[in-house]
Amino acid sequence: MKIDAEKGEGIELAKQFGVRGFPTIIIANENGQEVDRIVGYMPPEPFLEKLNQIKNGINTMPTLLGELELDPTKFSTLFKLANKYENMNDKASAREMINAILEAGTDSSGAAAFQSILYDARETRDPTPLITYADKNPDSENSSAALEEAMWFVRGIGDDPDLEADLFIRFVNGMKEPNPGLLNGFAWRMSELEKNLDHALEKVNWAIENEADEKNKHMYIDTKAEVLWKMGRVEEAIAEIEKCISFDSEDKYYGEQLEKFQKSQNPA
Repeated sequence: MKIDAEKGEGIELAKQFGVRGFPTIIIANENGQEVDRIVGYMPPEPFLEKLNQIKNGINTMPTLLGELELDPTKFSTLFKLANKYENMNDKASAREMINAILEAGTDSSGAAAFQSILYDARETRDPTPLITYADKNPDSENSSAALEEAMWFVRGIGDDPDLEADLFIRFVNGMKEPNPGLLNGFAWRMSELEKNLDHALEKVNWAIENEADEKNKHMYIDTKAEVLWKMGRVEEAIAEIEKCISFDSEDKYYGEQLEKFQKSQNPA
């Protein structure tokens, strides 16, 4: 059954099932109890694989809860349940699972300790513990997640653009597998903040070179044009946005960008 979670009864159902993002696919049993969920888009093959896993009861809520009854201190079961509850927006149950791991002393990897810090930061909206964690654990797999989460907190507060820019740079520089879309987002945000523009230009150039989709590539070229314009390199900005116009001459936004750049050359 397909439901629009932003209209009519869908709004209440989204609240009932703790839906935080779209698309969200919830698999329930005949009693309406959740068995598992798939959050976000997945390509066809991984999607079918995930459905088969759910069908076979692999890491579903009923399976994990059954395992928990057999061994209430098992790290993997508790940690998987914490993630399940977090996806369900059941913060109290997620924290309960993490606390159980910490109390059992089975957190050899430090993953549960980080989750506890993350939950606290989300509750208080204070990025400081996350920044401290990243500073103290630069080689941790969780360091990148800490920096990203802290950056979004700082952006949401909106009163420290220097810190936001610094956290964003640290996050993108620490990425093990650079992502063209994310690096484009970084470059655009730096252009908005008018900070670290040389770094932004470097990253968006990489994004352009490594993006296979032509539409996305020209979106990134537009970002490059904006960065160049903010750097005062107007002629180069015009040359880049003209590439976008050649690609899609009907896109009004590209035309508006060109007009903006040209006006800055010859202010009235």
